[in-house]
Amino acid sequence: MKTDRDKIIEVLKEADHFYLISHMQPDGDSIGSLLAMGEGLKSMGKQVRMFTPGYIPRKYSFLKGAGQVKHDIEDCDPGITAVILDSSDADRLGIFKESFMECRTIINIDHHVTNQWFGTLNLVDSDASATGEIIYHLLKEIGAPIDYYVAEALYVAISTDTGSFKYENTMPGTHRVVAGLLDKGLSPGALSQRIFDERPLSFYVMLREAISSLEMYGNRKIAVMTLSKDIRQRSGASADELEGIVNYTRNIEGIELGILFYVENGGEVKVGFRSKTVDVSVLAGRLNGGGHARAAGCRLYEDYGTVKEKVLAESLKMLKGQTG
Repeated sequence: MKTDRDKIIEVLKEADHFYLISHMQPDGDSIGSLLAMGEGLKSMGKQVRMFTPGYIPRKYSFLKGAGQVKHDIEDCDPGITAVILDSSDADRLGIFKESFMECRTIINIDHHVTNQWFGTLNLVDSDASATGEIIYHLLKEIGAPIDYYVAEALYVAISTDTGSFKYENTMPGTHRVVAGLLDKGLSPGALSQRIFDERPLSFYVMLREAISSLEMYGNRKIAVMTLSKDIRQRSGASADELEGIVNYTRNIEGIELGILFYVENGGEVKVGFRSKTVDVSVLAGRLNGGGHARAAGCRLYEDYGTVKEKVLAESLKMLKGQTG
């Protein structure tokens, strides 16, 4: 009996046209997976159109194919296979959800433990370090060549979702995949400088504001920072520059759980979680969000004060359960 994985490989080999879709607020794994899959399928003579409901962060714009990703809705042919990448649920498709969920064949490829298995075919491997790692194996299985540009996109996908190979999701198999990518002539030093180290001045102006808001809770085990859309705009920072700021909470000595509140408007707050020991995918799940054990988030549609009180209550409860 064929598994979903077998059927997905069959569809990828036999179909001629594909829609590839990434999630809202695209990160390195979603963009790297999208572009690697796109380039891999095109190299096999397939017709591919790529979409993301959020603009690609500037630091990933150098990847081949980034300029071909569409951000607006267009007519969707339900007969074309939709491949949804790195999305734990269909809501993360944003403006594209209604259109692409009408496709007769929806392939859901992801590694989040919180994935809702919303595809007609699902390949969800929570043991994979990144969706990019799954894409690497799929491309090899369907016979798509992994050239320099595909390898570059996959390296970005995997290195960003493992925190430059520092996070606990970095496994022996992760390094074996990356070794295969480095064989294609990549320069890990140059790539790491580009995607992890270089930041525009506006990022540091915004970071200064975030650090000035720092608060401690739970016997100094929880660190909280708060930013708002107004602060971000005054800093001259773009929305994608928010990525990484929450990590500064977790990096404080003695902190077990870091939280960043980003107030989008009076009735919408984005919450980012990072941890050293707490499974924040569970915490985010309690708040209708999702993610990984050490990095997760949610979006709540209430005023900031209400959201902060609710999130801190759940965080303190979870931390007490871990330590008590």
